[in-house]
This record gives sequence, C-alpha cells and structure tokens, in this order.
Amino acid sequence: MNAEVQGLVLNDAHGLALKAEGDLKYTTQKQKSGFFSSIAEKAEVLRDLHADDEDADNDDGDAAAFPVVRLETSTRTLLVSRIAGEGRPERTLTVSKRRGLTDEE
Repeated sequence: MNAEVQGLVLNDAHGLALKAEGDLKYTTQKQKSGFFSSIAEKAEVLRDLHADDEDADNDDGDAAAFPVVRLETSTRTLLVSRIAGEGRPERTLTVSKRRGLTDEE
C-alpha cells in the first residue's frame, strides 16, 4: 500500500474476502466484507437503470465501466467498485483513504 491508502479489501464474486489489509482488515471477521460487494452490485443496478431510462442523457462514452461508490465518514473515505481481470471473474475492491486525499482520482 502507498502512503495515501489506509486499508483495502478484495472480495471474490460471491463477497468472500480474498485479501484485507490496514484499517479494513477487521471486516473479514464474521464475513462483514460482503457488505462492500452488495454496495458495488447495487451501484451497477442503478447504472443499468439509468442506461435504460429513455430520458437519460447518455453522453457517457464509458457506459460499460464499473461505477465507483464513494462513502465518507468523519475520518476516512471508502471507494468501492467492481474490477475485472483478464480471464478472472469480477471482484470487488474497497480502498480506504484518509478523508481529504481522494480529490485527485
């Protein structure tokens, strides 16, 4: 991890934790990390609903990209998104950064 990242969780396609580090390591206890996979899944559903909306402004050239959900607390920002690798199933990546360091993404 670099200096800006406080923690990360990588889940498989079923929401099971594959890797957890830093301040998000606690989420692997009692499989709490599956919550992040649910958030990413719901964001995709919302994206697809928006894409199906006839009145929607679909100037997005990147409509197939996975949405990124940004959750802010008083101390940190969580970025949650699905990722896809070559020949690998989709996974969910959650990155924790100290609040105020995510403006350059």
